[in-house]
Amino acid sequence: MDKGIYVSLLPKGKIKRTLTTESGEVELPETTIADEIILFSELDFEHYAQVVELLNTIADAIPSPPKNLTQEEINAYDLLLDTTEDLVTTLEQEDLLCGTMTRTLLEDALPPGCTSPASADQTKSMLLRAVSDPMRFQFLLNSVLYDMKDGIALDLDKKYCALKELVVSQHLILGDELTARYHFRSVATYYCFLLLHFIVMKPRVLLCQCCGRYFIPKTKKETLYCDRIFIRNRTCKQVAPGMKHQIEAMRQTVIDEFDRAKRRMYNRYSRALDKKAPSEKDLTLSEYYEWLNRATAARDQFVKGELSQEEALSIINVP
Repeated sequence: MDKGIYVSLLPKGKIKRTLTTESGEVELPETTIADEIILFSELDFEHYAQVVELLNTIADAIPSPPKNLTQEEINAYDLLLDTTEDLVTTLEQEDLLCGTMTRTLLEDALPPGCTSPASADQTKSMLLRAVSDPMRFQFLLNSVLYDMKDGIALDLDKKYCALKELVVSQHLILGDELTARYHFRSVATYYCFLLLHFIVMKPRVLLCQCCGRYFIPKTKKETLYCDRIFIRNRTCKQVAPGMKHQIEAMRQTVIDEFDRAKRRMYNRYSRALDKKAPSEKDLTLSEYYEWLNRATAARDQFVKGELSQEEALSIINVP
């Protein structure tokens, strides 16, 4: 089979997945569309973003068009290719799915003979877009979750029009019955496919009033808390009832402010991602993820009583 991920849709929002790598086929654990969406929304790209920024810096040292390159500029081009290979190899080791899909996207995106400095213009543009692919989609996904959580109708004609442009490869398998399997060669197309099904399912997207993370309740019963482990192997749902008044106070301060700040920082980060006209408040990719990790840790420490409200808010609210 071609490299990439093969997905079969199962009843009740479950999916079966086979990842085909250079080494062969890997059966991934069966999961649900909702769990996969929430998991990807929380992936930590801090160190990955730092390397992507380095790639941008290296690419800026290669002139356009790449004519009569000096040896130093040729060395920069070689460094761009080598650093990209190191980045993808590391990602494959840390997250096999994302790493494999980033590699297949690069294979599809880069021109034949891309190792030649003469193709540097096209190569560096396609390369930088490909390695930014996972972060671009995470940004879009979190924006969708934010709107769904607030009950805001999704604008698929303008704000989220990219979701309507998805093209997928479908394989039909004839056995006792005819079944379909879908093939993807990039992170964005795979998660976009899942997100479209997620939206059609019309799930209730909630923000846990204990830990402050998104979750999808498993039943129609009203609940304010998720099933994540909160403290001492006890979940938010188990701990929260005995901390009701304390949690209500937290919700009105740090948890809600973290949610608002994350939205603000998304906007500042998206400008850097698309390289629009810079301003003093723009964030680079690594700055955004560095802030997100610090702010998330501050929120978690506050909820567990390890930081005061003032200390947590001073970390979350940056100029």
